[in-house]
Amino acid sequence: MRWVCAAFYFSALFSYRIPNLSPSYALTSIIPSPSSLRLALVDAAIKLKGSVDYGIEIFNLIKTIRIEIEPPDKVAVLKFFIKRLKPPKSKDSSFEESFGIREYCHFNGPIKAYFELFNHHDEIVELLKRLRRLGTSDSLLSCKVSLSELEPDSSMTCKLLSEIKPEGLNFKGRPVVILNELKEDAEFIQLNPYSSSRKGMPFISKIFILPLIEKKKGENFVLYEKSPFSL
Repeated sequence: MRWVCAAFYFSALFSYRIPNLSPSYALTSIIPSPSSLRLALVDAAIKLKGSVDYGIEIFNLIKTIRIEIEPPDKVAVLKFFIKRLKPPKSKDSSFEESFGIREYCHFNGPIKAYFELFNHHDEIVELLKRLRRLGTSDSLLSCKVSLSELEPDSSMTCKLLSEIKPEGLNFKGRPVVILNELKEDAEFIQLNPYSSSRKGMPFISKIFILPLIEKKKGENFVLYEKSPFSL
């Protein structure tokens, strides 16, 4: 077993809309979901070889592997009131203007993700190096990858709320987010929007608490700094 360690450096702002929230009030998670990391690798695999079969192979490989996510040293979450253009409802109509709220993150340092693998390390390293974004096009990135025999520091990585005892952590000032994860029995066909036999929801929502602490808050921003868990 070896850990593939990916450090994601974002070129500008990062935004990942919390699942099931309205696009008109698009609050962001500070970290990408585990499922978005998995599916980004599948997308990279299909583009690399031009083969859906290879994408399915990578999907089955990384569907249930353990992923640990470590946030940056500092994060500023900014809230903006923006004008949006909705697509026209018909060919004869024009774009419809509307307004909404959207949050973006500004990172001081990389987001790190650790993938626990027993084989295929070189393949995953190659795919991670090819990633250029996570989610929306305004989350552009570059990725630096390394291998390690050591587990990541658990005090620095995000924790599932269902796996910890409430008395074991101090929740005050720490961000808590709901993120999507792939179900253990998820199938590739469920993720293919062009499939006529697509059935069932491949995702499950999970609650994560992050090793950050609120340091400063204003009308339209919150500043967090990394604060390790005392486990």
